[in-house]
Amino acid sequence: MKNKNITKKIFSNKRYLSIAVGMALFLPPLAVIPQIAGAVNLCGAACPRMFFIIRDGGLLKGFGNNLRAEWFGASLAGAILITTFFMGRLWCSHFCPVGGATELVSRLVPGRFKIDFSFMHAPAFRYAYFFIFVAGAALGMGGISCKLCNFRVIPFLAGAPFVPAYRTYLLSPVGLAGLAAVSLTGFLARGGRAYCNLLCPVGALDSMANYAGHKLGITKKVRTEPSRCNGCGRCVGSCMVWALELDHKTIRRDQASCISCGQCIRVCPREAIRYGRS
Repeated sequence: MKNKNITKKIFSNKRYLSIAVGMALFLPPLAVIPQIAGAVNLCGAACPRMFFIIRDGGLLKGFGNNLRAEWFGASLAGAILITTFFMGRLWCSHFCPVGGATELVSRLVPGRFKIDFSFMHAPAFRYAYFFIFVAGAALGMGGISCKLCNFRVIPFLAGAPFVPAYRTYLLSPVGLAGLAAVSLTGFLARGGRAYCNLLCPVGALDSMANYAGHKLGITKKVRTEPSRCNGCGRCVGSCMVWALELDHKTIRRDQASCISCGQCIRVCPREAIRYGRS
């Protein structure tokens, strides 16, 4: 009983407090963490995926140059993946200021205006897009994906009231395209996490680390205990990344998509879902 109470406490509404802290640390006007890297927001040296974009020097040399130039963002990505391998996808669910922002805004949007992306097979789309992203970066065309990046749009939105240049960008054709992408797959998406689940390169890498740790039995993860589950399906409806499926009263969980948010833990009436190691 004690372990169940601890799990309930971790995955309660206090998750939103940690998201708010992440937004304060990473987004304007404070942007404390980017400033440590000598940047003003996440669209720069502190970006955990900009180091993918090869600008010059060939593939290997260019990637090495990027790691040195974007060392802070690369280190952040590495820390995220190591944490995920052992503890599950806590960055995505509890600390990511960008995914957290789209989720919070989505909760303010009436249900009739939301888009349900659960008809899409998330892993196939996610890894196909990730392959295109990496291939484009290797060919020197990674900047194309950067234009629609939520790590650019969200910080610019947060800083728009304070920085005129951000407002100018968001009203440009490229800015409007990025804003449309984030709005459709974030603000207007059911759960607010479709961009995270389908288009985020860091999310794709994170899901790989989570799945690898899951297969090795190392990662802490959210899982269902079949002996306690009655197949009511409440958890399926609560999942913001459509990682759960009800199959003949048996819950199937896609660990490559699950972000360890714990929403299913909160809604389960039989305490059949818990966070931990197998």
